Amino acid sequence: MENDRLWGRLVDRHHRILRSETVPIEDGNTEAALLELCRRFDIQRPLQLRKHAYEYENFNTTFYTQEHFTEPISFFRLEIERISAPGSSTRPRPRLPIEDA
Repeated sequence: MENDRLWGRLVDRHHRILRSETVPIEDGNTEAALLELCRRFDIQRPLQLRKHAYEYENFNTTFYTQEHFTEPISFFRLEIERISAPGSSTRPRPRLPIEDA
């Protein structure tokens, strides 16, 4: 997890990236990195649901839409993705068909 970064993107309805930032994930604290992204984008922190934790844990990515914010937002969604350092073994494990059943 050393040198991992969190990539945040504000995306519009046409899937265009409006703003993009990366921040370091220090000591494996993704929550602190997400708060730093929100500070840089000048947006409130989105609500965290089990869906987000599951997607991030299994796929290293998740997204937030208007329903995850308590105030109106000026973009369609906030996407976050963990970027691992080259040679790092933090890639998500492969999905097994039995898990989808």
